[in-house]
Amino acid sequence: MWDEVPVEEDPEGHLLELSTGMDISGRNTSDIPALVRQEVLERYPRLEIAKEFSVCVADQGARKPSSFAARFVRNGIVDRIIHNPLDG
Repeated sequence: MWDEVPVEEDPEGHLLELSTGMDISGRNTSDIPALVRQEVLERYPRLEIAKEFSVCVADQGARKPSSFAARFVRNGIVDRIIHNPLDG
């Protein structure tokens, strides 16, 4: 749950950071061509991921106020999850 994973330090972690950021909070979704996004979302609908993940991260943040999850909640992650362009 690092804010950023340097590619030189951990290439797989870097890719996971990029993909998770896009999938969960919508970071850099414009980097993927619109037609590709549309095709992927038609094939793999997101269903209730925004709602389910928001509840989980908010719950963990409330239970563990000094955790990364709590910091993410304080910094507005739930709002970013709910407004992810992939869900629009």
